[in-house]
Amino acid sequence: MDIAALATALSTHQLSLEVGTRVAGMAKDVLEDQGAALIKLLDSTKMMELSVQPHLGSILDVRG
Repeated sequence: MDIAALATALSTHQLSLEVGTRVAGMAKDVLEDQGAALIKLLDSTKMMELSVQPHLGSILDVRG
């Protein structure tokens, strides 16, 4: 087996793994940012709902 070809193939494979790892890390960062934005949006929606109808959800009548 040609040692130079083997070294080149190994180097190419290693580069491919490093690129894949970095892309996965970047995708994870984007998903974390989107999750944080979604939580912030849900919190602001809840605050807006409470400001319009503050009595909703504050009283629970249970009859048994």
